[in-house]
Amino acid sequence: MSDDLDALASNTVGPSVSKEEIAKQVALLGARWSIDGLDLVLALAGVKGMAKCGEAVAFATQLADEMDHHPDIVMAYPGTTLKIHTHDKKAITLLDLVYAARLERWLREQGW
Repeated sequence: MSDDLDALASNTVGPSVSKEEIAKQVALLGARWSIDGLDLVLALAGVKGMAKCGEAVAFATQLADEMDHHPDIVMAYPGTTLKIHTHDKKAITLLDLVYAARLERWLREQGW
């Protein structure tokens, strides 16, 4: 499964993605990811502590800057929620899935 995640994370932005493909990729990302309306959502439980969530937020914002992408991030005890979609498309796109895969890969490397 991590090979598939790495393949997605290595992707570049391309054409629109079907709802079926989005569902498949969200399942690959894991249980902490879901779809809520227009948003791809990451929910991090606070079991690792607020400081650990802060590290995840720092990486998520660094990644956002690198990819010129703009997630909504909320830190509130006991965890963190990140929501992302491509604003000009008003949809989840390949860019969002690549962002999520890169973030998820980092989270797994950090022991989340």
